[in-house]
Amino acid sequence: MPDWALQRRRALNASPVAGREVRAGASDPEIDMADAPVLRALLRISHAVLRANYFDEALEVIAEQAQVALGAASVSISRWEPDTDVRTLINVGGLGPGEKRWPEAEIYDVSEDGPVMSLLRHGQPYVFSLDDEAANPTEAAWLRSIGKQSELAVPIMYEDVMWGELWASGVDGRRFGPDDVQLLQAIAAHAAVAIGRSELFSTVWRFAHQDPLTGLANRRELERLFDDVDWTTTPAALLVGDLDGFKTVNDRDGHPAGDALLREVGAVLGEVASSTSDATAVRLGGDEFCVLMPNCTLEAAERVASETSHRVRRILGTDVTLSWGATVSGPHTVSGQDLLCAADAALLDAKRLGPGRFNVGVDRPAVASPSRRTTQSDGVGAAIDLLVPRVLSILDEHAPLEVVAALEVLAMQVHNTVDAAAWAISDTTVDGGTIRTIRGVDSVLDEYSGLAKLRKIDAGTAYAVADYPWTAQVIASPGAAFIAEVGRPDCDPAESALLTELGYHAVLAVGVRSADRGYLLEIFSRPGHELDAVAPHVRVLANYCATTCN
Repeated sequence: MPDWALQRRRALNASPVAGREVRAGASDPEIDMADAPVLRALLRISHAVLRANYFDEALEVIAEQAQVALGAASVSISRWEPDTDVRTLINVGGLGPGEKRWPEAEIYDVSEDGPVMSLLRHGQPYVFSLDDEAANPTEAAWLRSIGKQSELAVPIMYEDVMWGELWASGVDGRRFGPDDVQLLQAIAAHAAVAIGRSELFSTVWRFAHQDPLTGLANRRELERLFDDVDWTTTPAALLVGDLDGFKTVNDRDGHPAGDALLREVGAVLGEVASSTSDATAVRLGGDEFCVLMPNCTLEAAERVASETSHRVRRILGTDVTLSWGATVSGPHTVSGQDLLCAADAALLDAKRLGPGRFNVGVDRPAVASPSRRTTQSDGVGAAIDLLVPRVLSILDEHAPLEVVAALEVLAMQVHNTVDAAAWAISDTTVDGGTIRTIRGVDSVLDEYSGLAKLRKIDAGTAYAVADYPWTAQVIASPGAAFIAEVGRPDCDPAESALLTELGYHAVLAVGVRSADRGYLLEIFSRPGHELDAVAPHVRVLANYCATTCN
């Protein structure tokens, strides 16, 4: 705040009252309706109030025409904020040092400003000029510092509640009297109408564009934002996320608990999104949210997902997790719906691999099979028991499938069931001497957010089979399997070294054979894995995939 403003607002302490309080009553002179400039100004104000689509449009016309009607040097409209603060919304005319037409933070503490507080608390207008007999020296000094000689202020009332003030200044001998007070009060009444229309528009807008439960923007607002983007020139990132196991919360604790959870998550997401320029957090519906980030990259989307997940874990505990899908616009994007579809597909692929995943569309499975998770109370054991019927159902539904596609279905379902770190499918060359990775998904666990961030395994990575005795053995014996683990004394040293290199703790490897080619399915895990429990099921299902698929 400029020094002169602080001086003017706070230095009125023991001095006499700065100006004359003016009470406009029946004895006040009427506004001269024959004055053409006054009439034109009032008509313009009236038209602006009735036709403006936005409050600031009406506010600007009111201030400008008030300056014309009064012959004032400048006019300001300010909003009274709680207790003792006044925030200036617009200044027009000849502005003082530090003043702007549309100030961002021109806020005054008026607790010790007698005339202003009388105006705000009792609705009493006031006038002041340098040649008043009882002129307050401090007030006079302030007026001189901004190059003004007189001032007039009237209250703006909305629904019998004090809303703010309309203030005018004079120069070149201009002095304000009771007739000016009455005119400015009439203009203030127009301002009150504009405020009413603004409140109405705001209410309607909130119902149409704001989610009532979380206070975030809704899908209608997202579509409006999409329409504002020039997709040929404006890059944009879109992050879509939802709560893992939200239906369980509703079923177990009731819908009020579910609504409370959505409000908490919405509040966190809104706060995090607000730290990114031009980002808008949206509740799409149910437990699904998104953040539109114009002129941002996938790295920005990842930061928002990580920070939101971190804060949700900190506030609500580690049992509450979110999964995320993100994408960025490009040549393939011709509309916001294209962007939304791509991000939503990335989210679905993330959730197929388990809870708490972040995915930027690293892999599109050949079969987009659902991942039906059991409730948390059922545990991993119940999920493993359901693995065989679930995989068989998916294979039957999408039959016929090639061997690799069938093994991919199995890999994704196992990954989901035991919350694995990664999966990979490899095949051998015709001579059986080399094994090559052909499909797979990796993930890196972010300790800060708790998210497993997916990344695609590089296809084409090749290894000599002879260098890995356990792998050579299971490929040569279809249906065989092994579990290698870092730190186990009986583990094949080559497999243990490879796990360390890749950053995993353990791997379940199952070999199968189809036609003249061998295949290896690998499920990688971190410490505390369930690979031993799931291994028999995976062996049976992998062999089934190899013998029944083309």
